[in-house]
Amino acid sequence: MESTPLHPQLIMSTATLYLDPVAPTAVAVAPPRRRKPMSSMQMLRTAMLDADEWVVEFEYSDSKGKRTRRTVSPIRFAAKDRFLGLCLCREEPRQFYLDRCCNFRMVRSDQIIMPVPIVPLDAPTSSDDSQPLAVEV
Repeated sequence: MESTPLHPQLIMSTATLYLDPVAPTAVAVAPPRRRKPMSSMQMLRTAMLDADEWVVEFEYSDSKGKRTRRTVSPIRFAAKDRFLGLCLCREEPRQFYLDRCCNFRMVRSDQIIMPVPIVPLDAPTSSDDSQPLAVEV
């Protein structure tokens, strides 16, 4: 009758963790693989498929060139060049052109409290920069 060792080796797998009484004394464990960073399209798809868990944050340039940071819950792709999403800043559905979006970042939806402020990214400029300011003494 075979006896089992008193101290079975711990074997780790990527899917399961179990005890193996006949494992060798030394077990090599490979370091976790690094993931490639997600593309903006992958982030949008992930947030669309798991809307309860994820929203996306990105910089957006409107048709006049004004840049802002937006937080959006993407709904679906409206065409090849744009997507429909619930803008959490304006609290309304909006279309966003992909070529006007940059610097995507995924955010857990439980970290967001609506309404999210629209953050302007361009420094405010005065309407008449050519005239020096006059100061009366």
